[in-house]
Amino acid sequence: MKNYILPLISLCLLLSCQPEPADMVILSAKVVTVDEDFSIHEALAIRDSQFVAIGTDDEIENFIGPDTKTLEFDGAMVLPGLIDAHAHLHSLGDKLASLNISDCKSFDEVVSALAEKVKDLEPGEWIIGGRWDHTRWEERVFPVHDEISRVSPDNPVYLSRVDGNSAFVNGKALEMAGIKKSTPDPEGGRIIRKPDGEPTGVLINRAMNMVKGLFPELTGEQKKQRFLDAVDYCNQMGLTGIHEAGVGPGEIAMYKSIIDQGDLNIRLYAMLGEQEVPVLNVELEPYFRANKIDNYGNHMLKVKSIKLFFDGALGSRGAAFFEDYADDPGNNGLLRINPEYITKVSKAALAAGMGVNTHCIGIRGNRLCLEAYQDALKEFPGTDHRFRIEHAQVVRYEDIQLFTDLGVIPSMQPTHCTSDMRFIEQRTGADRAKYSYAWRSFIDSGHKIPCGSDFPVESVNPLWGIYSAVTRQDHSGWPEGGWHPEQKMTIEEAIKGFTIWAAYGAWQEDILGSIEVGKLADLTVLDKDLLTIEPREILETKVLATIVGGKVKFLQY
Repeated sequence: MKNYILPLISLCLLLSCQPEPADMVILSAKVVTVDEDFSIHEALAIRDSQFVAIGTDDEIENFIGPDTKTLEFDGAMVLPGLIDAHAHLHSLGDKLASLNISDCKSFDEVVSALAEKVKDLEPGEWIIGGRWDHTRWEERVFPVHDEISRVSPDNPVYLSRVDGNSAFVNGKALEMAGIKKSTPDPEGGRIIRKPDGEPTGVLINRAMNMVKGLFPELTGEQKKQRFLDAVDYCNQMGLTGIHEAGVGPGEIAMYKSIIDQGDLNIRLYAMLGEQEVPVLNVELEPYFRANKIDNYGNHMLKVKSIKLFFDGALGSRGAAFFEDYADDPGNNGLLRINPEYITKVSKAALAAGMGVNTHCIGIRGNRLCLEAYQDALKEFPGTDHRFRIEHAQVVRYEDIQLFTDLGVIPSMQPTHCTSDMRFIEQRTGADRAKYSYAWRSFIDSGHKIPCGSDFPVESVNPLWGIYSAVTRQDHSGWPEGGWHPEQKMTIEEAIKGFTIWAAYGAWQEDILGSIEVGKLADLTVLDKDLLTIEPREILETKVLATIVGGKVKFLQY
């Protein structure tokens, strides 16, 4: 009997050391964890939607059981799931279903595209679409509706500008909205006019709502399908998480229903939108508490901030400055709401345990918002508020210091820089442009920058954002060396912007944003190593797989 005792003991020890099989293992990869040390491994194991082990192929092969899904990537780069920290899924869904004129290089091409579209429609049917950018046209001036009204006399037309802060409509839409020479500008908006006072068809900021309110209502099923189409597109681009910038209780209820059905393939950090905030004579705090969600569906949905719009955009000269635009004397932008309202909302949000994320682009917008936050934070000292300014595009050095003093997060979109750099100095002058998209200045002041795209204003592709962050160049490599290259990010910082820093901007850095044992198993797999390739190659990099909670949502390899 003694001859059998030692082998039996050895077998028992071996079995006791064998880990429980994983649901999935990934082998033969370059696993960039984005942990505190930015450590790199070659394999990982996932069980019950979490990472359970990270190490060498030999170590992780011990987690393979009869039912384990095994993916081998032959050295491909595995990142924590990429997160877009400022985007608009519903607008993306509408864009995918609407007329896209982003490729039009002149106003004449826009007119031709509309003329073709009208041929397929019955009189009275709407033409909704957009993504035009007059700064890319040879004439570089706002359009006038006469020509599009000529080719679409019986069909109302609404074409949003690429920044989403202005729109171009035809005569039929103006007629239906009752917008004419005598119509005053709405509060927080502007009707661009001809020299004789007649509307040109260009509507800025809240003036857009005068026409948008006339859109035919989509059915609930149509809204859901557009949303799911947008999510699927994001998965193909390698995104596992989205900070949805402005939704209402209706959308939140839809998200919960989709999660309950097991059909949501992306994590949502949803901001309760400004348009849904009740008027000031009702109690804000109970409203915020009623819509707050810390965790729904194993962290598929979180609602913990309020989205406010303060000023407009640079492209339409709506961003607010203390001094006039260099190329538009007499215009220093506009404010959609007053600073006192931001303070009131901020106090109610803090009392409800929520954050506030405010759209600010110009110097005046950023500064006045920071001061409004400051007034609210005085009543809640020491709070981990995670207040954000969305965009923070044009600031002054002293404003960066106030961001730091208040602990306000600059949530920024790198591709805005490489889109706007063609005209920003014309708008602001060289002095004000110096601290535009000032990523390095913010990072050196101790800030984490959640990075996003603001899609569909910019491309959904997060790799384009990473490219913009490290080059400050357009896709042709212009300008040589980058626009204000002193503000570039390193490649490691750009990756953090779309992973751990984005998670931090949503109070989720403990569960998302890096590949560490115990965190949720969200991954983006790329065919090139962003840490070693030339920046130009980032634009050619392909997504091989998108994994959310240990489940493959997109696979191409």
